[in-house]
Amino acid sequence: MNRVTTYPNKTKDLAERPNEHRRVARIPFKATCAVTETDSSRMVVAQITQLGRFGCFVQTRKPYRKGTRVHVEITESGATFVASGVVAYVTGDGMGVVFSMVESESSEVLATWLSRKRRQSDRYSFAATAEVKELGSWTEQVLIIRDLGAGGCFVKTTASLPKGSRIRVRIEHARAEFTAIARVTDNITAEGMGIEFIEMEPRDRAILEKWLDEKSSP
Repeated sequence: MNRVTTYPNKTKDLAERPNEHRRVARIPFKATCAVTETDSSRMVVAQITQLGRFGCFVQTRKPYRKGTRVHVEITESGATFVASGVVAYVTGDGMGVVFSMVESESSEVLATWLSRKRRQSDRYSFAATAEVKELGSWTEQVLIIRDLGAGGCFVKTTASLPKGSRIRVRIEHARAEFTAIARVTDNITAEGMGIEFIEMEPRDRAILEKWLDEKSSP
């Protein structure tokens, strides 16, 4: 039998105090979700933009009224999270939902998502040489990395590529070589550009994790 986690006090407090949602730690998280009103068959299919241990924010032009009890189903990367909840607040962009009941299997999915996103957001100062080449192009730039994380890096350059450009990045450090397919993010400044890793082989993932472990160690 699956263990069920309930948050009765948290749900009641947030539903009754509209400004309380600002105190609940959430992280940026994009995924498809279906929010069904418990007392009817009405359903809203939208996108999650924020997710936390106790709730999420659903971006939609057709939010339910505050206090509406709902069933939430979120799907991301082949995994599904389901929970019962209540609409705690409504804005011009959508609605904040607080979870009231989560089964153990879904709690594990949620914990995995949150842990992964937090790791991706951690960046460490990292000085290394990177070779960056836009896919489909013969031109290659040899650049210097300023910082590095599980989800990407920032490279110094005065000739940034356009946002969304798909590239191959190769980093050499400590006698090891890491290669990944990546894309240029919207973090483009006069100093350089942000790069998000989107494809890598298991061997390269192991190298990246080893470098990050060394940086995070006391």
